[in-house]
Amino acid sequence: MRLPFQLRLRGAWLRRSGNARGIALVVLAMLCWSVLDACNKHLMLGGMAPKEVLYLQATVVLVMLLPLVVWTRGRVVATRQPRFHLLRAGLIATSAWCAAYAVAHLPLAEASAYLMAGALFMLPLGVWLLGETPHALRWVGVVVGFSGVLIVLQPGAATLHPAALVALLGAFMEAMLGVVLKKYSQGEHPIAVLTWSQLACWCTFGAFTGFAMPVVPQAGWVLLPVIGLTAAGIYLAYFYAYRNGEASAVEAGSFSLLLFSPALGRVFFAEVPPLHFWFGALLLVLGIALVVLEPKRSARATIRP
Repeated sequence: MRLPFQLRLRGAWLRRSGNARGIALVVLAMLCWSVLDACNKHLMLGGMAPKEVLYLQATVVLVMLLPLVVWTRGRVVATRQPRFHLLRAGLIATSAWCAAYAVAHLPLAEASAYLMAGALFMLPLGVWLLGETPHALRWVGVVVGFSGVLIVLQPGAATLHPAALVALLGAFMEAMLGVVLKKYSQGEHPIAVLTWSQLACWCTFGAFTGFAMPVVPQAGWVLLPVIGLTAAGIYLAYFYAYRNGEASAVEAGSFSLLLFSPALGRVFFAEVPPLHFWFGALLLVLGIALVVLEPKRSARATIRP
C-alpha cells in the first residue's frame, strides 16, 4: 500500500543525517533573514532609525504570540532556566542592533557577507565550548566556503566601512547565540525561547526609543505581518536546527544568505553585486554541499557539563 505523501516526505526527512537536517533548517532561517532585512531596509530608507525598526519588529512578533500565550495560560512560555534567557537577551539585543545597523549602511549583499561570518566563528566555538569533533570533510567545506567569503569581501581592496566592523561584531554575537542555544536550550519550548528573546529586544529598544511606537508609512503596513512571520521563522528554524545537528556543522547553511540577499537587493533596491561576488557565492554553495554530503556517522558531538 502506497503511503500518503506527507508520511513519505517525513520519512525522507528523517532518513537524512541530523547535520543535513540542521543545515536545511538554517538555510530556511537565512531565507527568512534575507526577507526580514529587506523589509527593515525599506522602513529605514523611509526615515526610521534602526532602533525604531527593531522595537517595531519585536512588538509585531509579541502581538502575534499573545493569543498563543493566553490560550495556554502562559504554560508555553514557562521556563526553568531564567539565566539562559538573560544571557540570550544580552547577546540577541547586540546582534539585532548590529545587523540592522549594517543593513542600513551597506548594500544587502555586502552586509550579508559580513554577517554570515558567524558560521566561521561557529566552528572553533563549537569545538571549544561544545566539545564537538568535526569530520575532516566538514573542515574542507568550511575552508572552501571561507575562500568564497574572501573573494566576496576583497580584503584590502578598499577602505573598510565602519558598518562592516559592526556587522562582524554581530556575526560573533550570532555565533555565541548558537552556542548558548545548543548548550542550554534542552527542555525549553521553542515558543518560550522565541517569546523571551523578543521580549528582551522589546525592552531594550523600547528603552532606547522611549517606548514610543514609530510612525509607519502607509505603504509599510503591508510589511508588518511579513516582518513578524520572518522574525519568528529565524528563531524557530535555528532552534530546531541546533536540536538536529552539531552547531559547527549546521552553521554552514548560513552561507546561503549570500544567495538570497543579493537577489532581494537587486529586485527591491537595484543593487547589483560585482562579478567577483558571484564567483565567491559559488564557492560558498560548494562549501555547503561538502558539509551536507558528510557521511552520516562520521562525526559525533558531546556536550560538556
